Order: sequence, then structure tokens, then C-alpha cells
Amino acid sequence: HFSEPDRMTVFRSDRAAAHRRRVLLFSTLAVVLTACATRRPEMLMSPAPIAVLPIWKLEPGDQIKTRIYREPDLAGDVTVAANGTAYFPGIGRVAVQGMSLDELQTDLSTRYNKMIVDAAVDASFSREVVVYGQVRTPGVFLVDPGTTVLGLISKAGGASGPGRSPMLTLVKSDGRQQTLAREARLALVDIRHGDAIFVQDDTFFGRNQANLSSIVLFASIIVSLISVSSFLGR
Repeated sequence: HFSEPDRMTVFRSDRAAAHRRRVLLFSTLAVVLTACATRRPEMLMSPAPIAVLPIWKLEPGDQIKTRIYREPDLAGDVTVAANGTAYFPGIGRVAVQGMSLDELQTDLSTRYNKMIVDAAVDASFSREVVVYGQVRTPGVFLVDPGTTVLGLISKAGGASGPGRSPMLTLVKSDGRQQTLAREARLALVDIRHGDAIFVQDDTFFGRNQANLSSIVLFASIIVSLISVSSFLGR
């Protein structure tokens, strides 16, 4: 049996230990919440200004299609190699990286005219673009510069969210972002290999999905903290 002073000493010691546990719990929670608050979802970053090019330039990975009038044997579908060159039937390998479509056609016409009188060259090229987010069939799609942003989203099956006008964001390979207009033509957008278009619903929940998830997480932590605090205070 303890005397009254001894019982008071034990009671105070227990209360002090419980207080220390609560302080430790609150401190740990504060550190966790601070870490969560500083980790901003990538798609919530403010769009950084991105230079808009007047027209696409050929780069490795692009696919080129050529047709020569009345010369079907010289037609070909080729891919720009990693060294920036492409192989064309009849004329061999040509350095094409950095050329616009007009420059490519002019260069090919000059080369083929050395073989064929009045060679009529028709050339086009396309590029693979990633589409992801709230679309029905996300993936990699081959598009030409004349395709609109909306046309590209249609290739991905269209937006899957309930909103009528989804928000479209160009995500560059280096992390920069740019909001895109649905009617914009890809030829006027600086979109290159490794870039992607992110589709997000324009409804309130779609726009604030990350924030709402953080609020729910925060509320669950608070409820758990209150429960633990009540248990320690008994």
C-alpha cells in the first residue's frame, strides 16, 4: 500500500509520462503534415511559359512519308534515326533533323530532280504523342502537325469525365507545363518526343481531386489523433 503522498507522486509521474507521449505524438504529426504540405502534386503546379513554335521541325523518331508522282518505286515510309538522318529510296541517307516540312520537300525535290525530270515530291511527317489522364484509351498516338488538340484527344477515345470542356495541359519532359486550347493545331505547339498531354475533368471535383484527397487524409489523421489523445488521457 502507498501512503497519500506516495500515491500523489505516482499519479503525477503517470500524468507527466502521458503528457510526454502526447507531445511526442503531436510533434511527429506536425512533421508529417509539414512534409505532406510541401509536396505539391505535379499537375497542380502553375504552368510555366513555353515558347510556341510557328511550325514543327523534324527530330529523331519522326516518321516521314514520301510519294513521287508517277514513280511508285520511290515511295517510302521512313523514320528519322537517332543521328538525325533518314534513308530515302533512290537518293540514300539525308540529314533532315531541324527541317520544316517545306524545307524537306524543297530538299527532296532538288535531289530527285537530278534523277527524274520535273520530279513532283509529296512529303509529310508525323510524331508520336502521349495522352493520359481522364481519357477512355490513354496511350501513344501518331499525329501530324495539322491535327488539332481536340483531334488528338479524340484518338484517345475522348475525355472520360462528366465535364463538357476538360482541361488540357502540355507536360514537357523537363517538367514545364502549358495550358492548351482544344482548337489549337499541334503545328503551333512546341510538342516534342517525350512530351505528353494530360486531360483533367473541368468539374469541381476533377479540378480539386488532389486537394480533396489531402483534406480527407488530414481529417482522418485528426480523428485518429483525438482518439489516441483520449486514450492517453485516461
